[in-house]
Amino acid sequence: MQQFNPFPKSNFMLTKDVPLPPSLLSVLVSEAENLNPPQEMAIKAGLLDGKNIVVSSPTASGKTMIAEMAFLKHFSKGGKTVYLVPLKALASEKYDEFKAKYEKAGMKIAISIGDMDTDDAWLKNYNLIIASNEKMDSLLRHRAAWIKDVTLVISDEVHLLDDASRGPTLEIVLTRLRSETRSQILALSATIKNAQELAEWLGATLVKSDYRPVKLKKGVHLDGKNYFGDEEILIASGKEEFALCKDTLRKGKQALVFVSTRRGAEAEAEKIAKAVPVVSAELNALAGAIEKALPVATKQCKRLGVVVRKGVAFHHAGLVAKQRKLVEDAFKSGKIKFITATPSLAYGLNLPAWRVIVRDTRRFTVHGMDYISNIEIHQMFGRAGRPRYDTEGEALLLAKSDAEKREMEERYINGDMEDIYSKLAVEPVLRMHVLGLVASGFASSTEDLRSFFSKTLYAKQYGDMESMMEKISRVIKMLKGFSFFKDSAAKLGGFMPAFDLGDEKLEATLLGKRVAELYIDPVSANHLVKNAGSSALEHVMAINHCLEMRPMLRVKAREAEDIENLMETYDVTPPDAWDLDYEEFLDKFKTSLMFLDWMEERGEDALLDKYGIAPGELHSKKKNAGWLLYAARELAMLAGKESEAKELNKTRLRMHYGVKDELLRLVMIKGIGRVKARALFRAGVTKKADVKKLQPDELARLIGKRTAERVMTELNAQIVS
Repeated sequence: MQQFNPFPKSNFMLTKDVPLPPSLLSVLVSEAENLNPPQEMAIKAGLLDGKNIVVSSPTASGKTMIAEMAFLKHFSKGGKTVYLVPLKALASEKYDEFKAKYEKAGMKIAISIGDMDTDDAWLKNYNLIIASNEKMDSLLRHRAAWIKDVTLVISDEVHLLDDASRGPTLEIVLTRLRSETRSQILALSATIKNAQELAEWLGATLVKSDYRPVKLKKGVHLDGKNYFGDEEILIASGKEEFALCKDTLRKGKQALVFVSTRRGAEAEAEKIAKAVPVVSAELNALAGAIEKALPVATKQCKRLGVVVRKGVAFHHAGLVAKQRKLVEDAFKSGKIKFITATPSLAYGLNLPAWRVIVRDTRRFTVHGMDYISNIEIHQMFGRAGRPRYDTEGEALLLAKSDAEKREMEERYINGDMEDIYSKLAVEPVLRMHVLGLVASGFASSTEDLRSFFSKTLYAKQYGDMESMMEKISRVIKMLKGFSFFKDSAAKLGGFMPAFDLGDEKLEATLLGKRVAELYIDPVSANHLVKNAGSSALEHVMAINHCLEMRPMLRVKAREAEDIENLMETYDVTPPDAWDLDYEEFLDKFKTSLMFLDWMEERGEDALLDKYGIAPGELHSKKKNAGWLLYAARELAMLAGKESEAKELNKTRLRMHYGVKDELLRLVMIKGIGRVKARALFRAGVTKKADVKKLQPDELARLIGKRTAERVMTELNAQIVS
C-alpha cells in the first residue's frame, strides 16, 4: 500500500481545494481556512474519491476534520455514514458536536449506543449514525435493513483493535461491514508502529504524520527539575506533582494528573487541593450541583464537592454520568484547574490541558505490577497542549530516582510505539462471534466461517487458519451441546481433518438466534436457561455467574466469616472450602447481597459504606444486571416458562428502580422515584389509581410541588389519550 510521508506545511485551502457544496464548506471554514498537512495528505490519498484511508497521527492533529470532510462528501452525494467509536461517552460527545455543526445544513444525525435487542429501523432516515462498536455488532446480528445503504464507515480510535476486551468486536464489525457493504473505510488511529500492516488489512492507503498543531514537549520530572532531553528546567523543590501544579497555576494554565487507580485519583485530588487551592465564587455553585447529582449525596459526592471548591476534581468510572459531565464542562471552561484521573480519560474525550502529569507508569495486572504500554502513555501525553489556546504543551512523567528517570526516558520518551495485534483467536471471543455470524445468516457452513475469518486482521497477521478452525470446531461442538445450533451431520463434501467438522452445514436454532440477538455470551445464556431460579436471590446469583458481570466485589479476609454465616442464613450451599472456585463463589454471593440491599431500598451512601461500591460503579453494574435479567426473561418466555419469566421481570424492574415489590406500581409512574414512592406508600397510596384520587395540594405535600405538577400533567395526558 502507498504511504504518504509528512511535510512541513500545507497550502491547501478548504474553499478552493475541497470539492464540497458551499453550504457545507462554510461550517468547516469557520474553524480553519487552510488544511493542515495530514488533512492535505488524506485528500491527495483519495479521501474524497472513495478510497480507503488509514490515518495514523498524534492527538489533536486534525483527524476529526478528515472524518468530517469524508462524511460531508458522502452526504452531498446522498450517502450514509456510520461513525464507530469505542466508548459511549465518546459517542455522545461526537453526536453533540456534529449535531450542533451540521444539522442546520440539513444533515440528519443520530446516535445509537443503547438497547441491544433491536434493529433500530428508524435509523434508515439518517445520514450520519454515531454508534459504539458493540452496538454496531448488535445491529448486524439483527440484520438491520438500512445497513446495505451505508456508503462510508469511519472507525475512530482503531488502534484499540489491540485491546483484549474491545478489539475483537471491532475486528469482527469491520470485517463484516467490508463484506456486507461497498463502503469506503476511513480508520483513525493514534501513532502506532505497524500502521502499514493495518492499512494493508483494510485495503487502504496509509496517511502517517507526526504533525501536531501545538508543539508537545515530552520529558521527565525529578527533584524539582523538568528534563526534556538535554534541556533541564528548574521548577521548584517539594513533592513533584505539587510543585508542577503550583507552576501550572502561576502560568495561568491547567493540568491533568494521571494515576493508576480510582482511589489514587481521589487521594491525589485531595492532596493537590490542600497544597494548591484555587479560590472562586463559581466553584461553590459547581460543587453544590455535583453534590446534588444523586437524590442523597454520598460520601464520594461530598468528597468531590470539597476538592471542587478549591479548583480540583477527580474523574473516574465511580462517578455518575452527570458528575463526570459537570467536571468535564468546568475544566473546559477553565473553572477547574486540575483533574486527577485514571488512564481511561485519555481515550477519546476532548479534555486538553496545557500540562499533563503522569504519576504512575505501572499498574497492577493479573501478572502483578506491569508497565503501562507506550501507546497508552502517549494517549495521556496527547491531552497536553490546547489548539486555539496554546502554542505548546508539556507532558511529564514523575520519577523518584535517576535510575527511574533513565528507564522512563528509554521506554517512553525515546522508545518505539508497540505494534497492535489481533486478539480474536480466544475461544470465549470466538463462541460469541461464531454464534452471531451463523444466527444472522451471514455464515451457513464451516467453509463460510473459514472464508470470513480468513479476511480478519488475525489471518493477516498470523495466517494460521488451521489453528483458528480447530478452535472454531470446538466452539461449534459447544454451541450444539447448548442446543444453539442444529445437530446436523450433513457434510458438503471435501476432506475432513481430524479436528474439524468438514464443510458442514450450520444453522442456528430458534434459541440460538435469540441468544445472538440478546448479545450475551453463549455460556452465560446456557447457564441462565438452566439456572435462572425462582427468587430474587437466585436470580442475582444466576446472573453473577455470567462473564458479563465481572469483576465481582471481592470478599476480604476479615469479612469471610460473616459472608459464610450469611450463606447459612439464606440457605445457600457453597462449594467445598478446598474447591478452587470457593473464593469466587463468596465474591458472587457478596455481590448478590449488594444487589439485594439495593432492591431493599438501601441508598448509594449505605452501599458505599458497606460494600465499597461507588455510585458510578453501582449504576454500571445494575445496568449490566438489568440486561442479563431481561435476557433471562426472554429465554424463559421462549421456553414457555411464563411464571418464571414473570418473576424474572419483577426482579429486573426492582433492580432498575431499587425498590421492594410493593413500590413497583408507583415507581413506574413517570417522575416518581423510589424516595417519593416510599413517601406515597406510607400515606396509603399504593397504585396509579390512588395517585389520581389525590387533591393537588395533598400530592404536593407528599412529593413536592414541582414533581406533583409533572405527575398530574402526565396522568391527565394518559387519560386524554
